[in-house]
Amino acid sequence: MVGQVEADAWVVCAGTKEVLEWFMHKKIPVFADCGRRYNLKIAGIGPDNHPALAEATRRLIDLGHQRIMLLDGLLSASNPGAAGTTFFDALSAGGISAGSYNLPGWEGGHEGMYACLESSFKLTPPTAIIVGSSPNYFATLHFLLNRGLQVPRDVSLVCLDDHPYFEDCQPSVTHTRWSSRPITSRIVRWGNNLSRGKEDTRQSLIKVELIEGGTIGPV
Repeated sequence: MVGQVEADAWVVCAGTKEVLEWFMHKKIPVFADCGRRYNLKIAGIGPDNHPALAEATRRLIDLGHQRIMLLDGLLSASNPGAAGTTFFDALSAGGISAGSYNLPGWEGGHEGMYACLESSFKLTPPTAIIVGSSPNYFATLHFLLNRGLQVPRDVSLVCLDDHPYFEDCQPSVTHTRWSSRPITSRIVRWGNNLSRGKEDTRQSLIKVELIEGGTIGPV
């Protein structure tokens, strides 16, 4: 696809590590808008969700939740990454022993995610779920509805992402929010630097706000 398109540079949105590494090894100018850009020598920007993740975890603990799960297909207890470590630290600070129950991870796309949810709800179902992306949030919500579970009466839900449809949801969704202006400005600066022959591989983070809505409540 890249070979068939006449482009001097690429902006990749929410790219996997493998895709971004491919651009880097091919020495094709690439900018990562979110995605798995960490530890790669490429320019990029994305939301700093870690403080919001810690805040959401603390808030759920304050509401009495002990069985809290973080749903992210790229993270697991054996490979928590920076986000998983932040989550585990917040659980530990609240007196909760963290492990694979809290960060199960999965493989195989949405089929793997549904299998993960089925397994998690068999014996000791979570009372709160933090979901890493808006598509997975809606998939999780459908899973719960199909089981006759109500949000937040039976399960509290948090999404570490933003989506235009959240404004139309009732109850209002507890989610993160950030400004898109820094993304646009940073991409323009990166393009200008490329046009002047200046190497630009700086990565930056955007401040994120946790918006508490009606999808979380007491355990």
